[in-house]
Amino acid sequence: MTDMVAYARVLPEAGETVVGDSFALGFGGKGANQAVMCALLGASVSFVGCVGDDVFGEMTLENFASFGIDASRVARTPAAATGAAPIWVDAAGENRIIVVPGANHLLEPAAVGAAVRELSPEVVLCQLEIPAPCVRAALQTARERGAIAVLNPAPMTDVSLEILSLATWLIPNRTEFAAIARRLELAEAPGHELAQRVAVGLGVDLVVTLGGDGVRLAGRDGAVTAVPAPAAHALDTTGAGDAFVGAFAYALARGVARREAAVLACACASTSVESRGTQTSFPRGERLVELKRELNVP
Repeated sequence: MTDMVAYARVLPEAGETVVGDSFALGFGGKGANQAVMCALLGASVSFVGCVGDDVFGEMTLENFASFGIDASRVARTPAAATGAAPIWVDAAGENRIIVVPGANHLLEPAAVGAAVRELSPEVVLCQLEIPAPCVRAALQTARERGAIAVLNPAPMTDVSLEILSLATWLIPNRTEFAAIARRLELAEAPGHELAQRVAVGLGVDLVVTLGGDGVRLAGRDGAVTAVPAPAAHALDTTGAGDAFVGAFAYALARGVARREAAVLACACASTSVESRGTQTSFPRGERLVELKRELNVP
């Protein structure tokens, strides 16, 4: 996805035009963002996707290369434009996003399954910006190959409960989590109880991201743990969830225990909100070395 980010003190109401403060063109897409966070932490990352045969597609491939991400399994098509995401960010750092998937919707399930079989990764990480059959192929093949299957169910769609249950780890935010709970027809309950019911009901390990309130971990065994987020001065929350998911997936691949994985991921997400942009706001260099040293993460 190509991010087109407009910053304004106040966002427009319906039919209203406002003057913005600044504009930025950057690289995004939930999968791409998460891949970049994994790569920054030191993972060997291969990306499977589809872009248009246009300038944004070319720029996207060059961006992957700059992070050392293998993009040899990214298809190019003249049948649709590369995905784009207009983003509005207000003075409080809150955002509104319209996702236009474009070429992402032309990804083929067979290509996804073949890539997972050929690569034999430790972790397969999926989102819902690609067709549901592709998500099913990725998660199912991951489970068959003994890999950890991670699904970030965003943006939330009418994806089947069967696909959600294929995940080893399911990582929704609070809005996506509430939608999943409704799909399971679960009664209202305190957050930790509801998380427990969702995890057990789907047979998955669950991480519910709660923004500045941290995360809630719920195991398929019924155990629930809260992990707080470090204090942060938020300038732009765009991509913070992706920083969390990418860092958590990296930690799982390195065999880090779930709570420690969540602590690292929260630290990466909190750091990201203190700068503007998406991938450009992710921690890197000495900051990542410092975080990994503090948390004893390899």
